[in-house]
Amino acid sequence: MAKRRINDQQQRRIQSIQQKRRDKAEINQQKKTESLSKLGLGDEQSGQVITNFGRNLLVEDQNNTLFRCVARQNLGAIVCGDQVIWQASTDNEGVIVAVQARRSLLQKPGFGGKLKPMAANIDQIVIVSAVQPAPNPYLIDRYLIAAENLPATPIILINKIDLLDDSNKQQIEQLIENYRSIGYRVISASNILDHGFDDLLNDLKTHTSIFVGLSGVGKSSLINQLIPELNIRVGELSDASGEGTHTTTSSTLYKLPGGGNLIDSPGVRDFGLWNTSADDILYGFNEFRAYIGHCKFSNCSHQHEPDCAIQQALKDGKISQLRFDNYQKIIREYV
Repeated sequence: MAKRRINDQQQRRIQSIQQKRRDKAEINQQKKTESLSKLGLGDEQSGQVITNFGRNLLVEDQNNTLFRCVARQNLGAIVCGDQVIWQASTDNEGVIVAVQARRSLLQKPGFGGKLKPMAANIDQIVIVSAVQPAPNPYLIDRYLIAAENLPATPIILINKIDLLDDSNKQQIEQLIENYRSIGYRVISASNILDHGFDDLLNDLKTHTSIFVGLSGVGKSSLINQLIPELNIRVGELSDASGEGTHTTTSSTLYKLPGGGNLIDSPGVRDFGLWNTSADDILYGFNEFRAYIGHCKFSNCSHQHEPDCAIQQALKDGKISQLRFDNYQKIIREYV
């Protein structure tokens, strides 16, 4: 059955109803904030947002205790990973009064195409691919552009290496060599072989990381392997929130056993390039940077212009044909 088209009047009515609901929710939230304030608040202290349940936020203090908090209305969107200043009230509740400056902010399009914050202060992105389904360098390059511009350090993880055989081994080894040759960290891993996890855990120490990649490459299995007590942790967060079962669409920060933080954000596991300029895309190809600004024409498209520094680097073998082709394809698709 074809979808029923909505006329302009119906669309305005829907938007009006949604705005009224948002306004009502904000009023209720303000009442709760005022109610907590009247109970008396403790001293200001720092904390980290672990996750959110609707308009309530779960904050971890410096003693690793969880507090269910609301936020002052004028603070804007607060997300998982944010460092905040907050004040405790009673019964493990509190009020967030300020948000610390963010080092990075991961966003994706929300309602009406407006960018929606998903997670903050990520400094490392693990791009997960797999032996099967076969890795797609074009998709890997898209993730690399996003990571380079966030900015965050990218790690490429090739999962399911237990599926290597004579039909795919050479292709996978060549892909790994291609990315290592331009300076990227590449790790191979397998749950079945229990391979690669020591290297991965070591790379995750002292960082706040997020896993991204297409469905079927084993992200959830990797996360469960890294955090064996994940189901218990989810239950603890649900209990602390008072909201029942934790929704899988909420970004959640987990402390890794060996150190570091891992943000599991199902809503951005397959995040792509949004509001990306041609300059951002060019910057995202790290081996191209040495040639940026050296073309004859300042508005060079790096396609057919004379004296193009990037084209010359391609001819000299300093840039691979595959990476150059992916660059041009991404430019056509997103600019």
